[in-house]
Amino acid sequence: EVIGQRKDGSTFPFRLGVSEIKFTDRRIYTGFIHDLSRQKEDEIKIKSYTEELEVKIKERTQELIRSINELESAKEHVSALFEKEKELNQLKTRFVSMASHEFRTPLSSIQLSASLINKYIEKQDVESVEKHTNKIKNAINNLTTILNDFLSLEKLEAGKVEVNKQWFDIFTFAEEIAEEMQLMTKQKQLIVYEHKGTTGQVFLDQNLLKNCIINLISNAIKYSGEDTMIQINSTVNEHELVIDVKDNGIGIPASEMNNLFEPFFRAHNTGDIPGTGLGLNIVKRYVGLMNGNCTCESEQNRGTTFKLHFKFL
Repeated sequence: EVIGQRKDGSTFPFRLGVSEIKFTDRRIYTGFIHDLSRQKEDEIKIKSYTEELEVKIKERTQELIRSINELESAKEHVSALFEKEKELNQLKTRFVSMASHEFRTPLSSIQLSASLINKYIEKQDVESVEKHTNKIKNAINNLTTILNDFLSLEKLEAGKVEVNKQWFDIFTFAEEIAEEMQLMTKQKQLIVYEHKGTTGQVFLDQNLLKNCIINLISNAIKYSGEDTMIQINSTVNEHELVIDVKDNGIGIPASEMNNLFEPFFRAHNTGDIPGTGLGLNIVKRYVGLMNGNCTCESEQNRGTTFKLHFKFL
């Protein structure tokens, strides 16, 4: 292939073929010229189409990779939802099994105390009537706790717990809770509340915080003996709130502290003390929803202190 020049001065590619013809007295050369202009134009077009096709293939390949990644992500999401649903069903199954067992004791106590009250009324034995009336009240409180724990857990697992923060006075708030819980204490148990700080204003969800504090005080009452003191302390400064709930109860074995906030977990030293094993898990998750943290210090047979810590931005 060579480049030729036309009469108008433009150049063009062509293929030149030359043949030699021999005669007796001379030789001559013949040739032909094949203009390659159209062929070259076609080659350029083909090359351009090929490059465009490669670009499109690359783009489509990237789109396909993205689609595959999205499908994988969707698959993982669906798988995670399935596992979550599976866990929730397992939790519900465990709760139903636990609740059926836990319900039996207070219901039997209510039934027995109710029948005895009828007999003591006939004998006008006021002291015994009052004793069994209190037993019925305690049994009803146990049933209420079990139901509340389940409803709270179900909402948490379904992601239906909404946090509604607002400003309120922690001193008045905690004092009212302490007075309310004092009515549920054992004989000669005393709840003491103390507040420290130049202010009492905090920005949190009152309902969630109340649930947490009541849960911790209920545990302190339940796992402490008669004639004991339960201390509640709140400390507020410009940037944080710290709430301590301290008891002198049975404490938690050191070997079981790591499992303390797991759902349905109950330490081996709780014996026949009623409980669902859900309360502390709910407390930790509620505190987490309010961007706080919950910690625990405990010594077996000496007592336990739970600390709720919230920072204000």
